[in-house]
This record gives sequence, structure tokens and C-alpha cells, in this order.
Amino acid sequence: MNQKNRPVTIRARWDQAHVPTGSEAQRGLLLEIEAHKPKQAEETHRPPVNVALVIDRSGSMRGEPMQAAIDAAVGVAEQMHDDDRLSVVCYDSRIEVLVDGELMSAGGRKRAEIAIRGLQARSTTDLAGGWLQGARCVAGVMEKHGFESGHVILLSDGCANVGECSPEKLAGLAADLAERNVTSTCVGIGAHYSLLQMAAIAEAGQGEMHQSSEPYEIVEVLLGELGEQAQIVARNFSIHIKGKGMREAQQLTRYRKMPVNGREEYYVGNLVAGQSRRLAFLVEFPAMSEAMAKEYTVTATWLDPETALEECTACESFRLKFVSPDEFDPDKRDKAVAEVIAEIWMARTGYEAMMLNERGLFGEAVQSFDVETPMFCRMVDDLECKDEILQRRESVREATASRWDGMSKKEAVLLARKRMRSKPDYRRAHASRDWADIKPK
Repeated sequence: MNQKNRPVTIRARWDQAHVPTGSEAQRGLLLEIEAHKPKQAEETHRPPVNVALVIDRSGSMRGEPMQAAIDAAVGVAEQMHDDDRLSVVCYDSRIEVLVDGELMSAGGRKRAEIAIRGLQARSTTDLAGGWLQGARCVAGVMEKHGFESGHVILLSDGCANVGECSPEKLAGLAADLAERNVTSTCVGIGAHYSLLQMAAIAEAGQGEMHQSSEPYEIVEVLLGELGEQAQIVARNFSIHIKGKGMREAQQLTRYRKMPVNGREEYYVGNLVAGQSRRLAFLVEFPAMSEAMAKEYTVTATWLDPETALEECTACESFRLKFVSPDEFDPDKRDKAVAEVIAEIWMARTGYEAMMLNERGLFGEAVQSFDVETPMFCRMVDDLECKDEILQRRESVREATASRWDGMSKKEAVLLARKRMRSKPDYRRAHASRDWADIKPK
């Protein structure tokens, strides 16, 4: 593919591009992936999307949550194009398909609205059954109508108590679906949904995790997800880093690492036009005896979103110089890169600690901070914002040391996840909130 026609730009930056010989070293590496917006002339048409909305109608949804989900689902149907296909599944202890891969022409949108508006809250919560039925619907559209992918959006305010309930097994099912280009996003409604179950599906399902307390926010989230499905410019995007002399590269984000043809690749997922992703690494180098410049390569692979068959590749090279101790200048550090890496790193540690806290593993949550503290302190040691970053990090560590329930933790978890994955928050009222400032109530 011609470089000018690539849908993505890849940039690699070290926090310090020089290493003194004669001693071991650690360097921060930041990979920035920018997905380009199409030219104005190309924006008039987009590929059709294949989406399933899976709506919880268990008893806990009665009242405002049910009405919010209904209004949001209708809002999505109204925004779909004539050649898009929508499925709508509802579930309590019984699963029902209200709309099965229907074209969203004027008639299709009307039929979908009538079906959705008839929803009523009922009994228990077979979350897995409803979600998997949604996956079957989009898979059916893929088989019958030639779509290369499908996306399931699950809305729930509760915890699965019928059918499959194990987060680990739900994650396994979600990963299997994602490998077949059926991705899953979850939207938690209110304060009582299962963070462990929903996050397991979203993370393994290569989708996103959202939550909302307000009806209008659910509409914003669903329309944001619909917009993403309509603007994918690279599908199944993954990267591989190659170069001699690296002892170990510790990923500071949480993208899935998988072996491909004898090498390790980091699976980023689908890239959306106008969005950027950042991957951060802490790389260890052994002591080098001679001064030299070493070259490293980032190789990206992805599938063309319209065919999902044509594999595209791009390579970017970058260097790291090993210099004599006399030539090494510690002040020649890219502190802006170091600060970005530190923020991503802290978000990942915070996310993992809060998920351990959710399981009641308070000691393990604190340990996840403590084991990385010496390395983290070295990363931020010469930054002007060092004290502020360390104070915020310590406040989250203290919060995870004992039971932390309710909406505040759910909010902090989801914002931390978005921060480490460089993903937008579609809820306009919350877009500027910093996850590390949210405290237990």
C-alpha cells in the first residue's frame, strides 16, 4: 500500500534516545497510532454496519432504566442508514429476538421502533443467553448478507444470575467471538451492574465498556458506538516490535499479546477514523560494551475494512544510540513522552488494582502498585509534575486497600480503562473527568 494512502500513521518515540555504555538501562517507548479521517469527498458514503442491541428486561430494569434503554435503542435505529442491518434482542430468564438483522430502511426503522417500545421489565437475568443470541443474530447477517463483521452492544443494570455467570468463561466466549469478527461492547446502567462480568465481555470481546446513570447519556454512548462501527479504517490492527539488544519489553497498556508465526504481536483491534491509540512499554537493555546506534522496527498489520480479506502492512523504523558515559547527557530526555507513558502506566495499574478490589483481593490490589513503585519513580523522577503524579497514584493505592463499592469505583474503573487505551468518553458531561481524582464515597 502506498504510504500516502495508508489509513494510519505510526510514530515511535523513546523517553531518552541515548543509553550510556557499560551499564544496564531501562527506557520508556511510546507508540502513537493515528487513524486518518477520510477526505471530504469520501465522507458521503460509508460501509453499512451490522449491529445487535441486547437489552436487559429483568425486574431491576423496571421504571426509568427500562425507559432509558428503550429511548436509546430507538435513537440508534433512527440514526441508521438504509443499508445498515439491526438486530434487537431482549432478555430476562427468557431470550426473545425482536428484530433479526433487518434493513434499516424507513419501514425497517418503524418496525424496529414499534418492537422496542413494547419492551417491559420482567424477571431474572440471563445476561449470557441474551448476549450470545445477539452474537448469533449478527453472525447470521454475516453469513446471509455478506457482512465481514458484526458488533453486539449489551445493555444491563444488573448481575447475571441465570445461565453462564463466570467472568472467566464469559471472557473465553467473547474472545472466541472476536476471533470470528463478532465484537462486543457493554453499557452498564446505574450503580448495580456487574463490573466483573461486563468488563470481561468487553475486554475479551475487543469492544469498549461504558456506563451511565442518565437516560440521555445512554443515547450518547450508543450513538458513539454506532459512529465507530461506521468509521473503521483498519480492522484487526496489530503490531510487532523487532530489534536486537532488547532484553525485555514490558507492556504498560493492556492490549492482548499473541504469538503469530513465531513472533509476538500486540492486538490493538479496530481503528476508527480520527482516533489515536497509544501503546507504552518499559524496555530493558543489557550493558553494552561499545558505542553504536541500533535500529528497531514497528511492523503493523491489518485488514481492509471493506473486504476483511486484504492484509495490509506498514513498517516504521526508529533508533536508540548507545554512547560512552562521557557523551551521555541525562538532561536530553523527552519529558513530554515520559509524562504520557507515566499516565498510561498509572491508569493500567489503577485499573488492575480496582478490578482486584472488586474481587475482594485488597492485599493483591495494593501489591500491584508496590511491586512497580521503584520503576515508576524512576520514570517520573525528573518531571515537573512528579509530586502531583505520585500523590494521585498513592491516593488510588489507598482507595483499593479496603472495600470500595458503588458508582464511584465503577466510574474510576471505566475512565482509567479509557485513559490507558486512549479511547474517548462519549458522555459529554464526564469527558473532562480525571479517573484518579474519583474517591470512594
